Amino acid sequence: MDTNFNHRTIRKKEDVGTQGTIISLKFTPDEKYIVCASKNYIEIWDIASGSQVRKIKATTGTFSWVNDVAISPNGQYIISGIENLRIKVWEFSSGNLVWEAKTKGAVLKVDVSTDGKFVIGISSTYGGISIWDLETGELIDKFKTGGVSRTLAISSDSNYIAYVKARKSINIWDISTRSTIKEFKTKKLGDIHSLVITPDMKYVISGSWNKLIRIWDFSTGELINTLKAHKGAVYSLALTPDGKHLVSGSGDRTIKIWELSSGQLTHSLTGPEGAIFAVTVSPNGKYIASGSTDQTIKIWELT
Repeated sequence: MDTNFNHRTIRKKEDVGTQGTIISLKFTPDEKYIVCASKNYIEIWDIASGSQVRKIKATTGTFSWVNDVAISPNGQYIISGIENLRIKVWEFSSGNLVWEAKTKGAVLKVDVSTDGKFVIGISSTYGGISIWDLETGELIDKFKTGGVSRTLAISSDSNYIAYVKARKSINIWDISTRSTIKEFKTKKLGDIHSLVITPDMKYVISGSWNKLIRIWDFSTGELINTLKAHKGAVYSLALTPDGKHLVSGSGDRTIKIWELSSGQLTHSLTGPEGAIFAVTVSPNGKYIASGSTDQTIKIWELT
């Protein structure tokens, strides 16, 4: 199945030169802008005009790029995970640095709680997860995952964190009790690149190097379904706001849309000329955006 919704490119390779692969991107809550990570920079792009609004030099040095970005629910802050052992929070309106914190490893993934109270980041060294107060930058908590982990997800009620433990399991961490409460066995399933938790907290979904998407029951840890269609690693996952559809981005240069209740592939979108490292869905479900190795940001309109 190959369907092309109306789509356009707002960040073109010829506009940015050799700035680099888009490895992370997010919509602002008002759906007016896209924030992306590319090499040493965080860029803000206007969706309507397709023009770059701001470019923040988040870090310097050959081995000091931005690994991930997130947006606070009120749209006031940009959170960035940096390769050179940093998490940095920026003011969206001005691009000024609000606070930064050192970590013991490269920050590979960042996220913000749905209530906007705290930020979490996962670092490469020892698979450590840290939690900071979004407003003050105060370290609230930290714990070791027990192995290398490159991704995480926060539940919609802001009470739980899903993370991967060294190819062996997907674990659920209870923030209030500071304990692992569930463990889903994933041994021999390969590296997991992406995790999401559905808004109703029924499922945890993983995308991995072995081209597969797996759906797990949040309560029991039972493997519910395995989605097979991609011909490359599944680097990124995103959910529509109603939780009914899953969007996946892959090294096979396609974006696929799945109906979660049935596991059916409903659409396969093509357009990027490189491996897709990032997909995201806008807060109201109007757009899907992708970032890839061809240095472009492409937006598909769903309604």
